Amino acid sequence: MKSSSKIIRATLIVMAAIGPLFYPLISYSAMSSTNFRIDADSFDVGGIHSSSSAFTLDDSISGSPFGTVTSTSFELRGGFQSMSGNTLSLSISNSSVALGTLSASAVASGSTVATVVTDADTGYTLSVGSVSGAGLTGVSDGTVTAGAQEYGVAVAGGDRLFSNDRAVAASLALAASNVAVASSATTLTFKAAISTASTAATYNQTITLTASANF
Repeated sequence: MKSSSKIIRATLIVMAAIGPLFYPLISYSAMSSTNFRIDADSFDVGGIHSSSSAFTLDDSISGSPFGTVTSTSFELRGGFQSMSGNTLSLSISNSSVALGTLSASAVASGSTVATVVTDADTGYTLSVGSVSGAGLTGVSDGTVTAGAQEYGVAVAGGDRLFSNDRAVAASLALAASNVAVASSATTLTFKAAISTASTAATYNQTITLTASANF
């Protein structure tokens, strides 16, 4: 008697999103044209901008008023040094990750690299924003194992928040830093396995990654 092979194909689409980068109730008016942009202005006697391959220095003379005033609901910054706006960017190396044909004898995997750049003093958090589409059962024991029908993600990199396999779910925090980062790369490896009892099917998910500044 011939036995029919059971095939499951899994395709993962990874999307990237940028979370809001703001300080509570901080706002300023920018002046711009096709040739220039002035984020803000202040009353000062003078100042200078200096830079090298290793640092950037902005200084001012006799700026007023200056300093930072905060409460539980707002932060007010005054002076030339507070006018620069923070930046945050997120990029991914591959927006479509195919896990191929799954087998009961091996774990299928596919990876993409998420890179965050921010000059926010308090750093950033990279997380799963949303998940949609059909998927296998999420891993619950920390390891996606051949022969067990389960699915998860592992992360690698200096800012990773866990070292085992986790179920892919909305709001899952993947990586974070509490300081500004020039370029922080986190490798996301999605893994899937099936059992011998699995029936033929095709699974795919759309996952949104979100980077947001810490406050």
